[in-house]
Amino acid sequence: MTDPLFCTMDIGSGPRDPGLMNLLTGKPIDEAQARRAGSFIRLVDPGLAKAYGDLVRAPFPQRADAAKDFLTRLAAEALRALGFNWSFDLEWPRTEMVDWERADVGGFERSENWQHSYGYRFWKPSEIARPFEYTNSDRHVEEYMRVAKFAEKEVRFPITDAHCEVHANDNLYYYGKWLRKERDEVLASLKADHDATMEFSREVTVKRVKELARHVPAGSTLAIQHDNFIVTCEEREYDPGVMEKLGFDAPSFIQSLKEITPSIPGVRYFIHNCLQDYSLYAKYLVEVPNVDKFCLEMSSHDTELPGTTDEVRKGPGFESLKVFKEYGLRKNQVVGVGVASTYEGATPPDPELVRDRILYAVKVLGDPWKVQPVLDCGQRNLSLQAMWDIGVAVHRGRDLALRAVAKDYGIDVTPFLTGGDRA
Repeated sequence: MTDPLFCTMDIGSGPRDPGLMNLLTGKPIDEAQARRAGSFIRLVDPGLAKAYGDLVRAPFPQRADAAKDFLTRLAAEALRALGFNWSFDLEWPRTEMVDWERADVGGFERSENWQHSYGYRFWKPSEIARPFEYTNSDRHVEEYMRVAKFAEKEVRFPITDAHCEVHANDNLYYYGKWLRKERDEVLASLKADHDATMEFSREVTVKRVKELARHVPAGSTLAIQHDNFIVTCEEREYDPGVMEKLGFDAPSFIQSLKEITPSIPGVRYFIHNCLQDYSLYAKYLVEVPNVDKFCLEMSSHDTELPGTTDEVRKGPGFESLKVFKEYGLRKNQVVGVGVASTYEGATPPDPELVRDRILYAVKVLGDPWKVQPVLDCGQRNLSLQAMWDIGVAVHRGRDLALRAVAKDYGIDVTPFLTGGDRA
């Protein structure tokens, strides 16, 4: 299918504001929290303000199911109001992405060891202690059906990538098995992670996707977004000598990605990888036939200077564009270019900077239809107001880029402009 020119997409979770999240947890919502959440709700749709007030006053847990519907509708309407092209619930009803994805998978045990996330943030991973056990995707299907009720556009459904799920947890079971057969500890570790990743891909992820596909209405499509935030680009997995010792033609991440993107009617696939050395594996991505979009962080490590030259557009994301150009994107493949940082403390980008990031990507790839603007990552550590302001700035910059492309390529961009003023 052909998406609109420069269509935009949010990437992940929305702000975890207690004025909204406490609707699900039963924790009290004080006046300041309710006032802050209410301000955002009125920006999105003033008609939702009364429903929010009713939920705040309702006793818990009676309000829990209604709160999921409310938050899903709020998220879908917020993304639509800002101009984003795909619909989801901003992951508000979910917990942390790794924990949520493995909540219905046996084989994990809770670790007592803390793992560093970033800054001063830590989390406790789990240990893979035995083969994976999996039954169904009731939670995933329930969430998809709830989003579909309120979506006016294609649903983008995020699933934590199998490679990420294995690498984000301790892999004691498979490592122990390989240490009994392999003297080289590095190779044993890589083989263990590969075995676990491929098993999780086949026994869990693919089954989830197939279950979701059965609920996609005839004539509709569902975009599965596989998310990976960790060690996708661990250099030793891409070392030719190491791959030869392992007997691999492609790195584990690519092998598992091909496994979890089967051709299914009504389903297409995006990937989103957080900031990494994308150039290590960009050449492999174009070989994955069923992936439509590669969403990469561009604005992180980029300068804030205007322009569309190599001197000002910096960072691993922009460097990877040259690899995609060298190896050639397939007919159906596009690059999701991150045009706005969403890390904690991020502020709205200058629309002209957004424009130049888009136009630089067009210049490198040589085709405006190969570029789609996206946010760098999820916005869970931002305020609701910051999320809104970033979305407004991104779409103003995107419209500036459309007008520039209209002059350079002779394209009528009128049908694609965001339209309206969201200040």
